[in-house]
This record gives sequence, C-alpha cells and structure tokens, in this order.
Amino acid sequence: MENQAIKTEAVGVISGGNAIYLDDFKQIFDSEYNCIFKGEFNSTLTEITSGKDFIPYTFSFLDVIYYQCCELDLYVNENKMDSSFDFVDNSCLIQELTNRCTTYKIETDHKHYVLQTYDYIFDIVAKDYKLEIEAE
Repeated sequence: MENQAIKTEAVGVISGGNAIYLDDFKQIFDSEYNCIFKGEFNSTLTEITSGKDFIPYTFSFLDVIYYQCCELDLYVNENKMDSSFDFVDNSCLIQELTNRCTTYKIETDHKHYVLQTYDYIFDIVAKDYKLEIEAE
C-alpha cells in the first residue's frame, strides 16, 4: 500500500492540513452512486494558485462502492499520506473488499482515493473523480 499525491488539472497537488475546507457533502442515488463534496481550497496550499485566497470547488466521486469518514485526529493512516488528495496504489482496503464474498462488485477500474479535509479524512473507493472549480 503506497499513497501517491494526485496532481489535479485544476489546482495541481493539494497539500496541508488546512488545504481543503468542506462545506457540503451529499450522496446521490441514481443509476450510479456518487458522492459530492463542496467547499473551498486554501490557495496558498495548492500547487497552482489563482490569485484568490480561497478557491471554491466541487469534487465528484463517480460510481462509489465504499466510503468511510474519520475524524482527522483518529485516522490511523495519516502518516502514510503524501498530500491532501491521494491515490492508494496496491490498496489493502480494495484487497480486503475483494476477498469478501461480494467480489463481483469490485471491478478493475475501481480506485482507492483519500481526501483529507480540515476536520475529516475520507477513504473512497470509486471508479473516477471529477474536480470542478466554481466560478464566483
């Protein structure tokens, strides 16, 4: 299991405990199961800056089959994180889920993401994500 920082197209690598502020989270139940995160990035902690102090964002995780939320101070893998938004290569979580009797639900294109916000850390197993910067 190795965490790797994700370099997003919109803001590059996001690093730091105060980098991602979360204002809203919702689950959408339709033909795919999606999780939507809304808030602001602290632009001083993003690789690509915009000249604004805070950058409004929407993170969408697509075709989610698992997510878990943990209070920041209780997250057991915090020392393994490479940034505030990581991809977990050779994920123990995906391996554990695959070994259960419901293995047909885990497909080869599912990925393990870790999203660290100001107060919480989310482990998310999804097929993909989309990051949109909101216009003000």
